[in-house]
Amino acid sequence: MPAATPPIHALLKKRGATLAVAALIGLGIWIRVDWMNRNSLWCDEAESSINALTILDRGLPLNEYLGIPVYENTLTEPWVGHPEYEFRDSSYSPIGLAVYHGWLPLYSIAASQALFGLRPDHPETPPRVLHGAGEIALRTVAPRAPAVVFATLCMLLTFLLARKLGGSPAGFAALVLTAFNARTVEFGYQARYYSATLLMTVFAAWCLLWTVRRGRWRDFLLLGLAEALLFHTHQFSAMVFAIAAAFTAPAIVRQKSWFLKSLAGGMVAVALILPWIWFSGFLHTASSVPKAYKLFSSLADWLAYTFERPDQLVLLGILITLLVLGKWRPGWLPNRIRAAIESHGQIYLLLLCWLAAGYVAFHLVVPAASFFFERLSLVLWTPYVLLISLFAADLLRGFSPRAAAFLAVAGITGFLGVRGRLALLQGPSLGSKRDAMAMVIEALENVPPEKGTRFYATPNEHLTLTYYTGLPVQSIAPVRRSFFDTYPGPLVYVESQMEWMFPDETDVRLAASKAGADSTPDGLADLGADVWRSLASQELAAQGLPAPTLKPLPDFLNPIEKQTHERLLQFREEFTSSMKALPIFRGIPATRMRDFWLGFFYRFVSPENRIGPNLNIFFRLKSAKIELLPYANTIIFYAPSISPHTSAAYQGENSTTVTDVPGAVKPASRLPSTP
Repeated sequence: MPAATPPIHALLKKRGATLAVAALIGLGIWIRVDWMNRNSLWCDEAESSINALTILDRGLPLNEYLGIPVYENTLTEPWVGHPEYEFRDSSYSPIGLAVYHGWLPLYSIAASQALFGLRPDHPETPPRVLHGAGEIALRTVAPRAPAVVFATLCMLLTFLLARKLGGSPAGFAALVLTAFNARTVEFGYQARYYSATLLMTVFAAWCLLWTVRRGRWRDFLLLGLAEALLFHTHQFSAMVFAIAAAFTAPAIVRQKSWFLKSLAGGMVAVALILPWIWFSGFLHTASSVPKAYKLFSSLADWLAYTFERPDQLVLLGILITLLVLGKWRPGWLPNRIRAAIESHGQIYLLLLCWLAAGYVAFHLVVPAASFFFERLSLVLWTPYVLLISLFAADLLRGFSPRAAAFLAVAGITGFLGVRGRLALLQGPSLGSKRDAMAMVIEALENVPPEKGTRFYATPNEHLTLTYYTGLPVQSIAPVRRSFFDTYPGPLVYVESQMEWMFPDETDVRLAASKAGADSTPDGLADLGADVWRSLASQELAAQGLPAPTLKPLPDFLNPIEKQTHERLLQFREEFTSSMKALPIFRGIPATRMRDFWLGFFYRFVSPENRIGPNLNIFFRLKSAKIELLPYANTIIFYAPSISPHTSAAYQGENSTTVTDVPGAVKPASRLPSTP
């Protein structure tokens, strides 16, 4: 007999749910594409994009691009014997392969760059800008496109997984959390490993679910594949997931032939991971950066993440309380809610164990240089979303079973709105530097094409400049002081990590109106830029650096300048307090943003001897020509060539100022190749 035709209302309900899912995912994609085009790459994205370009150039993510080493991490390993670089970067293995980040995201970025027509650059003599301001948009979208693809798949798979665990209400709650939470949106468009990590974590959770529930051979094999893919995306997340999966052992051992199936799944993971570990030199890249917990000063450091998120802590507390009541005092709960929570008790327990494992492991394992809460949020996101969506579904189903799915969408949307995390009501937290980058590129295009010119920048800003311009821009952090003091050729140094600020536009408008000055938007911007230049010039003079000659400010701007300077001092005080709250920045004797950021890289190699007036490039800056770029919040130093006599005289006068760190050696007679 032919199968019975489903009732028309069931078909309409199913099609309506499908359209709702498609609409939510489509809106989530639109937000990510919109945010993707609002700003340029930040330094970590530029790092991944450069790694991807080395793949296009030589097939592997390497530690050298445009003829110079790639630096991206806190410096701890002396580079003994190298006349130019005092340190090597611990993000790369001894054979020069990137091992600090997974390769799957890097190869996806490389594939996208190739599809968009981007090609790796090669050094030219003399060096020149290879990509103008007109290419910024293309070079921004190309490496970010894979993240949007991963995010799309992640939204769909998260919905399906949550629906499988707790029905349609849980699926819709998880979809809204994933599609519209501002943090997830930011994870979902950046040219990093974030979006791929979320996708692979959800995929691994999906495979674990089927392994526990069905236990077929292909389920175990797929679980091994998922663990390997997660490892090659984000190694720490793979470790945390493996710990969480171990909590399902009581259910797995009940499966038929569980040992052989587990062995087979494990062999799949090992076969896809161990060769890479051996080939890349991963095990030999034991970074000397200490673990974050070694810098903790009190219990508050262990609990700081939860203290910053009290609403999430309250939600977890309510859930745990209901689980305890359901177990020990079932009569205290409504029957529907109690039955729903009881039916999902083991899932709740697993997700809570997953969260706990991720939290503890992050604090115990992660190096101090990587101890930022955004990275912990990435690791905890999948179990948190599944937990909250399942919990919301169980509560809503207990109150209104028929309207539970609709209430889940409305409730989670309202929850995000109240917390200020609804992406529909805000923009990306990453400020747009596209116009600033265009101004810096135009300034660098005007640098005389002189042979031997070397380009430098404040740490990690060098990555964005290298990627967008095609110039070999190096960080000043790993370079020996002796090299800067003796290198005869011209140097160009781009300093961008500064806190010099524009005055309040309202104050400028009021003062300009009273003085009869130009109060059009362009006129007010120019007046603000004049105040910025004045403050920057004073700051340079205070540091003992040449300050450009500026025309005096109009009298009506003098009070504005004073107010802006007071705001600057207040900002520095607040900035200093916020930085010292992070373990990695404690002990750095700095008050300025640039020096704090330099101190991040010098944290374990005597930062007090390397920042402020002890900056390695300071001698060359004393004779530099200076260009102020207020709208880019940047200063460019053009240091001319020096004669051997000049550098020798300087070395004689300053031979006892600051020494190199232990392990540094005298310059070798020949420049060794990059490892």
